Amino acid sequence: MTTALPDLLDPSALERCAAEGGLDRLLGGWSARLAKAAGEDDELRRVVLAALRMDLALIVRAPELLFPCVYNRMYWHGSAEAVAFHGAGSDLGAPLRAWAERWRAARGRRGAWARSLRPPEFPLLGALREEYRGALQGKGPPGFSRDGAVVGCATAPTLAWERATGRMLPPEEAARRLDAAGPQLELEWLAQSWGRARVRERHSKALVVDVDVDGDSKFECVAGLSDGTGVFVAGWCGDYDGVIARVDLPGKQVRWRVEVGSEVHALACDAAGRLVAVSDGAAVHLLDGTSGATLASVPLQAHTVALAPDGSVLASCFGALLRVWDVAALRRERPARIRGAHDGWIDACFSPDGQRLLTGELLCDGRDGRLIARLDLDGPGALEGGPPLRGRMLADDRFVEMAPMRGVDVWNTRDGAQVLADRSRRYAHWHEIVLSPDARWYVRGRRHGRRRATELWLCAVDDGKERAALGVGDPDCVVFTPDSRRLLVADAGGLTLWWVSTGARETRLAHLAEITGVAVAHDGSVAVTGARDDVLRVWDLARAELRGERPLTADDPMERSYSTDGGESCAWRATPEALARLEGWLGFNRMPHGRTVRQRDGLTEIVEAGRVIVRMPAQQALVADRDGTHWAFRAEHFAVEDEAGE
Repeated sequence: MTTALPDLLDPSALERCAAEGGLDRLLGGWSARLAKAAGEDDELRRVVLAALRMDLALIVRAPELLFPCVYNRMYWHGSAEAVAFHGAGSDLGAPLRAWAERWRAARGRRGAWARSLRPPEFPLLGALREEYRGALQGKGPPGFSRDGAVVGCATAPTLAWERATGRMLPPEEAARRLDAAGPQLELEWLAQSWGRARVRERHSKALVVDVDVDGDSKFECVAGLSDGTGVFVAGWCGDYDGVIARVDLPGKQVRWRVEVGSEVHALACDAAGRLVAVSDGAAVHLLDGTSGATLASVPLQAHTVALAPDGSVLASCFGALLRVWDVAALRRERPARIRGAHDGWIDACFSPDGQRLLTGELLCDGRDGRLIARLDLDGPGALEGGPPLRGRMLADDRFVEMAPMRGVDVWNTRDGAQVLADRSRRYAHWHEIVLSPDARWYVRGRRHGRRRATELWLCAVDDGKERAALGVGDPDCVVFTPDSRRLLVADAGGLTLWWVSTGARETRLAHLAEITGVAVAHDGSVAVTGARDDVLRVWDLARAELRGERPLTADDPMERSYSTDGGESCAWRATPEALARLEGWLGFNRMPHGRTVRQRDGLTEIVEAGRVIVRMPAQQALVADRDGTHWAFRAEHFAVEDEAGE
């Protein structure tokens, strides 16, 4: 007698299977059944099945994340919002969203959760099949078991998952299952080796290949066929173009050499050498291993890549996230992804009032996630050394960007329309720029060599006119108050406060040692300074007097710098990590909400008063709005709210 298969569209059955550890059996049964079905409800089940498969390893590890994982994946499927962010498709997702909302209502109040306010970076039913999250940073390249059933990273301690069940394997079993089937090779680089592929066996150090490929390239990656009859090498040539070559053994003949993309930093091949995958950081290129012909170039960010022995699936690793892709789907069509999120220079920034969010080139509503506009921003090219480090600011009503080739541009944040384009003011990486929070004023200077002391001026954004000469100071110790009314500038002898609207000097706070860092509390009442005498001080800005001080401790983060003669120095800077340690000290509060974020084993946790209030599968460190209820990064935007929707 066979047990009836629980319905994928029954939320209580899903929750029961997750709690009892039976999701893999449910997925296996429905995968077989849906392969033969074609009804309308079956189409809905295919989407739910894809969402469960995508996050199976995470749900098995943390069953309480079942609902948010499924909801945030499939609520958007085929929706108008997905069309807006991905730029393709049609609105077919109403039944799924209605089903997800019924599940949400039936759950009642179960505490805070993180609701995604934008579609997933890659939609369901595409090339992306599975995601795995864990302590993958620095673990080395991914790999598959010989049968393709296990994926992970073999660098000790080995971290791997059984793909069918989502189960994380014990390190000993993981190491055994990921034992590489092919030769373990490494490249040897000599000063006279330009264009030469010198490959050694990793353990014996025996020279396997020593052949001149082109007389020009530098090869930095190597992969070998499982039977030892050939190797692939990859790297860069010319103006950092990507280059890949195949060398056949034992004759050591170069079968082919091709150029594709930019500098290659990751390389993999299948067991038979029929398929090659390389990554240049911006895209993964699939090549025919026999001829070198490019089969597909897909916009996937990957630090490292791997191919299953049979070449059917590709693993890509980026930060703490390992993704598994269907190779046939990658070759059929370019994977849809959120357009514009990975462009521009901004990972994520909320306006001071929280009403607007900018990620990459996407200007969004900071409250409901709605896409407002794609801004035509400066790209991350190297012309003139790139833009100034702090030449962009999202204010409540405008966004300002200062760039080397484009000049000064201003967009309003109501609808994303451009309101100013001044091509006469071009600022590059050697210019020091500090913009006010309201994006109407800026301090500018020009760095000369390695010196930090710079002649500084206060200027207006709209016309560039100088409001005041601020003297010589360290641009890292220049900060506006949150209301943009006052400006603090540190120099060798102290801290000067300026009135921004008039350019008049307000007062000066004498300092016993050279200041290395300055920050102002979110309400503008106090400032904190660090100095060369290793003392932190809090200043009352209304009274222009010292409120208190303490010496630096070993727990205070420091910034190290190195001189050209090899000398090393440490200085306190107003970094987010350093300021987090000062939260609440003598009235200094950096953020009004008191929530912090930390990453652990591939999950992001939001912590308040030492307690984790919500966990979410986010692959990057998120930034918050002013009240800590919305968190975002390039392709992610979450609202932390009660499950009942309050």
